[in-house]
Amino acid sequence: KQRATILCLRANSILLVARSNGRWALPGGRCKPSESVAAAAIRELLEETQLTDLALHYIFEFWGARTRHYVFAARIPDDIEPVPGREISRCRWVRAKDIHSAWVSVSTRGIVQVLLGEGSPVGPARRSSPLRVF
Repeated sequence: KQRATILCLRANSILLVARSNGRWALPGGRCKPSESVAAAAIRELLEETQLTDLALHYIFEFWGARTRHYVFAARIPDDIEPVPGREISRCRWVRAKDIHSAWVSVSTRGIVQVLLGEGSPVGPARRSSPLRVF
């Protein structure tokens, strides 16, 4: 499976989303047939958080157990707040250093570890130019 995954960043925090009674995860989702991963990232971010007109930057690929994540990053201005949209019931900002103790998906934890320089993508991966996030 291929998935567009978005790291929404603000100060030292990362945006997480969740379905009702579900684990927290990074916004994103599967690509539709013939849809580019960049287009999927924009669509999923809008569907899940109502965030639009943001510059998304591709940063790396992350291989989970069954899913290949194409990870994008976006800086979210302080005056814009995400609103849960389709399929999502909750949005929450979490300090990056607190991801280790949050109830998040395994891939979310792994992606944030790569972002913080605490690990490397699983399996073969390509990284775009370095992104200074915090």
